[in-house]
Amino acid sequence: MSQNTEILKNVRREIVHSTQSYDSTIKKLYSSIGDMAHANWGSIAKEIKSYDKQAQEFFTSKIEESIGPHGFMIFQEFNHGAWLPLFVPNLKLKSTRIILGNPLIAITMLKHDTSAGLYVPVELLLEEKEDGGTDLIYITPSNLIANESIEGKPDELRKAAEVLDEKFRALVLWVAGQEN
Repeated sequence: MSQNTEILKNVRREIVHSTQSYDSTIKKLYSSIGDMAHANWGSIAKEIKSYDKQAQEFFTSKIEESIGPHGFMIFQEFNHGAWLPLFVPNLKLKSTRIILGNPLIAITMLKHDTSAGLYVPVELLLEEKEDGGTDLIYITPSNLIANESIEGKPDELRKAAEVLDEKFRALVLWVAGQEN
């Protein structure tokens, strides 16, 4: 058995606070990425029958139809707020983890290092706060994908991950009502 361990350094966890209610915040996010009732990643992936140029063009067109105005689509969500009160009775605040991404952005990294697939699509946690606002919490993708402490990562991978950082942060700030 072989084992290799890499220790990541300087991973940034971002917390963006919004004064918007949780319900307004998640509704705004869904308006850009879609919601689970309209998630179609699974059906797009199932349509892959070959790996020729025509299949690639078909896949690309289906993804482009599915992504929202900020360039992302929903893949999955986990409503932690639905079950947490079973174990923490006084915790009545909403909390949802959402997996979102864009395969056309992901490929800009995966073509350099398939292990980047551990971190794309990206994750966003929305947490209702007692002040009536919402925290949007995420890990800066490039800190995981092209971490400086891992040797041998190509510059192209880092640059592509930084583009993802910018696009993801722009979406988060827009959802939080803090866009420039």
